[in-house]
Amino acid sequence: MRLATALLTLMLPLFAQTPPDAKDLLKQSGEAFNKFRSYQYEMEMAVEMSTGGNPFKMTITLSASAVNPDRKRMESKSQMGGSNTMVADGEYTWLYIPMLNQYTKWAALTEPRSMLASLGISNLPDPQQMYKDLKTLRAELVKVGGKEYDCWLLESKIDKFSMPQMKGLELTDGLAKFWISKDLKIVLQMAMSGKMQGGPMPAPVEMQQKMTMISLKLDVDLPDSLFHFTPPEGAKEVADFAMPGVSKPDLAGKPAPTFRLQSLDGRTHDLAELKGKVVFLDFWTTWCGPCRKEMPELDKLHQEYRDSGLVLIGLDVAEDREIVEQYLKKSGVSYAIALTSGTDLVSAYKISAFPTHVLIGRDGTIVDYQVGSGGPEALRSLLEKAGLKTGKVKER
Repeated sequence: MRLATALLTLMLPLFAQTPPDAKDLLKQSGEAFNKFRSYQYEMEMAVEMSTGGNPFKMTITLSASAVNPDRKRMESKSQMGGSNTMVADGEYTWLYIPMLNQYTKWAALTEPRSMLASLGISNLPDPQQMYKDLKTLRAELVKVGGKEYDCWLLESKIDKFSMPQMKGLELTDGLAKFWISKDLKIVLQMAMSGKMQGGPMPAPVEMQQKMTMISLKLDVDLPDSLFHFTPPEGAKEVADFAMPGVSKPDLAGKPAPTFRLQSLDGRTHDLAELKGKVVFLDFWTTWCGPCRKEMPELDKLHQEYRDSGLVLIGLDVAEDREIVEQYLKKSGVSYAIALTSGTDLVSAYKISAFPTHVLIGRDGTIVDYQVGSGGPEALRSLLEKAGLKTGKVKER
């Protein structure tokens, strides 16, 4: 008996499952959902970034429903507010962005890359080329919705690749991990880390993100109503809209969209009554690291040039008043802060990334439009375009 047990122990490794080729497994995962009649899942992505000691955390939830081959519905939610929605009924595909209160419509698109190409994002990296030294490490269990799945853990280096449609922005020194179900070949968990630098980034940003599948249903009966799109009341259909990092709205030289709003301190700001002054609009959010970092410099410019005709208004996008007021207690800025909720400012000024700076000249026309934070030097150069002479400063 002891001899039999010893022999069995020695033979067990021979029956252990041999790890599959990592490249083949990753390729299979990209096609895994196509094998099922229908599917429905919800996943959560946690993103952490840090630059100059300023941390930023954001959570994005994504839900998807589909009946193969051509009916799909996807919704994403984040701190930016609202729920971006994509619906495909087999004949048309709609994409609705509530922050802009706009939607666009295409002929049926069945592949994500086709949709992104229609938005002008055509140079996405090939996953097979992007990941270096891809290998299968070991088997691990992953729990989804209370059920355990036996998975293969893959790991890969990401030496460097350029972010699509964002000139000069690169991810370097990266590491990616994938937990892929042995039976389903579906990615149930993914983690990525690396350094983002160049392009609109004034300094390198350390980035970590983790995607976790929360629920998963396969070959489930889904109602037809999921795949019908009804535009929300007041939503405007457009041929296309600006996506973050894809394009910069061509607003310079055009009359600034009018507004009348009340800042948190109770003051009223009417663009029509500000003719003769230089108006600086800063679109920001409390969760935006670069936004928070540049607020002291904006406050300094406000203090220096308000007597020269500068009116600086910080416009928080899609956050509750309580959240903004709590943050302002710590920041101590003296310029006016207002909320965009209940206004059409985000749509009118085509805001799709943070921070965004809009400089309006004394005659009411837009002098310049800046997406991203370029630091103190860029802010002062922006004011000079409207005739405000500023002293040059060194980047900190």
